[in-house]
Amino acid sequence: MKVVNRLEDLAPEYPAPVVTIGNFDGVHLGHQSLMRDLVERAAELGGTPTVITFYPHPLQVLAPNNAPLQIQTLDQKIETIGSFGIELLVVIPFNTELAQTSAIDFATKILWDRLHPKEIYVGPNFAFGHRRQGSFSLLKEIGEEKGFLAAKIHQVQFRGNRVSSTAVRQALLSGQIGLARRLLGRPFALKGVVTRGSGLGTRLGIPTANLHTPNELIPRRGVYVTFFSVEGRRHKAVTNIGFRPTVNPDVSSLSIETHLLDFNQDIYGKEGVLEFLVRLRDERRFSGSEDLVAHIRSDKENALRYFRWLDRKCGSGGD
Repeated sequence: MKVVNRLEDLAPEYPAPVVTIGNFDGVHLGHQSLMRDLVERAAELGGTPTVITFYPHPLQVLAPNNAPLQIQTLDQKIETIGSFGIELLVVIPFNTELAQTSAIDFATKILWDRLHPKEIYVGPNFAFGHRRQGSFSLLKEIGEEKGFLAAKIHQVQFRGNRVSSTAVRQALLSGQIGLARRLLGRPFALKGVVTRGSGLGTRLGIPTANLHTPNELIPRRGVYVTFFSVEGRRHKAVTNIGFRPTVNPDVSSLSIETHLLDFNQDIYGKEGVLEFLVRLRDERRFSGSEDLVAHIRSDKENALRYFRWLDRKCGSGGD
């Protein structure tokens, strides 16, 4: 997949671009359905399946206090979009200058002049240009004038509700990992680097990998069954997200600590991917270290029980 992240590098050199435009935060089931349709339609036309998105999210520039926490980092988004067969991804830098661009100028000077799209597909609430004054009707009119088709996409639903980035975000923040997994079509994942912690887990006989992540959205505090991938291998794990109130009652910084169930080697400084499968319980303050260890061992057994079920269901739960 070709990634263009400067408008100056974008030129009408791609055959018959079939385009969609949006933020695509999380690349959930609705986005995935659209991208599969886009790839299929481009193949019919002998064209280029193309996604246009923005970075950062427009609200992070226009109203930072109201900007939603992003489900994925930009790198995660690019990787996920590429997995669906998209051939061209245009990441438009969103800044105050772009925010002042009129809807007509955006459609003509950016979309048409720089790309010459064959077809453009957008969501039902699509709006563009300065103060979102450009409507779908305007895009359609410009398309009729310039020679491209503008059309709306169908909505994907789950249990009678529209699949949306907002729904995914709410599920994660409330700890509904299973629901988020269904809306995303895959486990929610954090990426980051393993850093050194206090070493308490090792002293208690339960060593943990502390993940430092650039992801904005962290699931609700609690204990989760997870996969942790490092150095190309995927390991079964249990993860605690929280403030470790039993051992550090005054600490205010959130930690993401993962105990790998089948692995005990030095991975400090390594990059890892943490996938969330199911939530076990809330984070709690226990009476002391012995009580804490007993509950962690119970968490491990519950996680192993889940992985045995997963192995039976899927044939293999990991390396």
